[in-house]
Amino acid sequence: MSNGADVSLRAVGLGALLSVAINIACPYSVLVLHNAGLTSDYLSAGAMMLFLVLVGMVNPLLKVMHRPLALRSGELIVVYIMMIIASAIPTWGLVTNLFHILTRPFYYATPENNWAELVQPLIPSWLAPRDPVVARGFYEGLPQGSGGIPWGAWFVPLVAWGSFMFAVYLWMIATMVILRRPWVDRERLVFPLAQLPLEVLRGTDEHTVPPLFRNLLFWVGFALPFALQMLRGLHHYYFFIPDVQTYHDQLYLFRDSVRVIVFVNFAIIGMSYFLGLQVSFSVWFFHLLGRCQTGVFNLLGYEIKGHNEALTGSSTALSHQGMGAMLALVVMMLWACRAHLRRVARAAWGRPHADDGEKGEEILSYRTAARLWLGCAVFVFGWLVATGLPPLSTAVFLIGAFVIFLAIARVIAQGGVGFTSSTMLPQPFTVYTLGSEAVGWKGLASLSMSYSWAAEMRTTVMASAANAVKLTDGRQLRHARLFWTMALAVLLGMAAATWTTLHLNYAHGGINLRQFGVPAIAWRFLEDKLRNPIGWEHIEPRLVFVAIGAAMMAGLIWLQHHFLWWPLHYIGLPVGDSWVMGWAWFSVFLGWLAKGVVFRFTGSSGYLTAKPLFLGFIAGQLMGGAVWMVVDAVLGEVGNIVYIGVR
Repeated sequence: MSNGADVSLRAVGLGALLSVAINIACPYSVLVLHNAGLTSDYLSAGAMMLFLVLVGMVNPLLKVMHRPLALRSGELIVVYIMMIIASAIPTWGLVTNLFHILTRPFYYATPENNWAELVQPLIPSWLAPRDPVVARGFYEGLPQGSGGIPWGAWFVPLVAWGSFMFAVYLWMIATMVILRRPWVDRERLVFPLAQLPLEVLRGTDEHTVPPLFRNLLFWVGFALPFALQMLRGLHHYYFFIPDVQTYHDQLYLFRDSVRVIVFVNFAIIGMSYFLGLQVSFSVWFFHLLGRCQTGVFNLLGYEIKGHNEALTGSSTALSHQGMGAMLALVVMMLWACRAHLRRVARAAWGRPHADDGEKGEEILSYRTAARLWLGCAVFVFGWLVATGLPPLSTAVFLIGAFVIFLAIARVIAQGGVGFTSSTMLPQPFTVYTLGSEAVGWKGLASLSMSYSWAAEMRTTVMASAANAVKLTDGRQLRHARLFWTMALAVLLGMAAATWTTLHLNYAHGGINLRQFGVPAIAWRFLEDKLRNPIGWEHIEPRLVFVAIGAAMMAGLIWLQHHFLWWPLHYIGLPVGDSWVMGWAWFSVFLGWLAKGVVFRFTGSSGYLTAKPLFLGFIAGQLMGGAVWMVVDAVLGEVGNIVYIGVR
């Protein structure tokens, strides 16, 4: 039974401080400096950068000064968990998208687009400030002596959205608490992204400097991407220094109808080395297969009525096919752990049993976790209905969102692909399942505002929580204190990102900062559906491809479980055609190839020996980007984009 000793006050305090720092630094870096995102992918680059510095520099220094000052490995994991939870909130995760979505209809309303009559009345007054002056100050900046951020106008919307998103995030965390045992203890999923901090921490309690940082191969791997990152940043400052490019996006196939991107990223290569060969092979194989399927459709002239939605797959057919695969994955996953879910339900509504998470096996008892899950789900459902989304549409939307979030969390837990997204969004899934008339105009506006938290799918609290519960294995961390630290990280992340985003926009003017694509996509979605209603002629062919995707996933899972020789893992199917995978696939291929060669010629011993080299690839890519973010912030330089992950 855990006594929560590693969830110490100093660990929680440091985790809280760094969580706030991430949610201040990331919006500033992205919005003002136009740098790459620290929190835009499942790798949680900002958290990993700070973790590497903490474990490799700060903690060893504390050991030399006075050893009791240094954090234990369990305490370091608490800090890391808080950071990865908080990393899913700023910019792409929620906050920056949210404020631009809420203000856009009031600032960009013109007589030509008629938003004042068509769009603004569809937005409840408690969700967004309706005063055009508030939106104008957000985009153009406040004049001197105006009194600063108009908190009075923002108070009610902040309370409304803050309570809603806090419930959404607790819903996600509770889901992962409930699924920890079947995923971690029974299926023994690999959780490759959780292995990265564990490798960094290996031996840290016994040695002043962790063994990884004393390994020559680690520094060899670190040097190559770090040097490339330095050259890229220097090229921005000094034009005569060559710009070293590691991507080529001009490969067009199938009569130039399909684009294939070749992009080399050492962080992705390093992570792919830790994937199973079958998993990494499937990831890049299904991406190319999806591109080929789209290419064949283009050559044949096959089209589905309507158009493909932004941030989805390469075609309408592939987008819905991927959604079908995710639906089948989640259904079969829940079916496989049905006995465990019955036990959780019994613990929630019946008499607790000794095996029901009541004795420190989980960070929350199953009774508490199940009731929290249900309470948050009911609150979220009621909140969405109050925004104007009809009950049936709300149910379909939440099922779609839950399926996508859970499927991606499963992909991350089993496949460890740190740079990925879904091929479908819950908003178009809802409309193309029920039709725009059933959703209604107010419902469409509500769906548009939900693009703030359920759109790009490049990072989610659910995936972070999945890695967090894995990191509790074998340590004094399965205690309610850890749950409260995760909840604290959520609250601090939302508060810090909210203040920073509003301050930067009202100080500099949003039109002078980096513009995100999601807010424009959100309101284009509404305009498109108002002007082009969705009927059965749009729905039928899309549902056919949903069924095809579900059948393909079911078949792959069956083959995976019945034939040891079957080479394709089902994890690659639901995410293979996503736009993020379009950038990541070639680096996954290189990681797969490198691991295959190492295994072929040196076996498992060679694989273990080479691990520090690939960890160095990850660290070098991240720290190279971190150096330029610090330099640019000090010098006030804008536009020096040294990418950490995908574009």
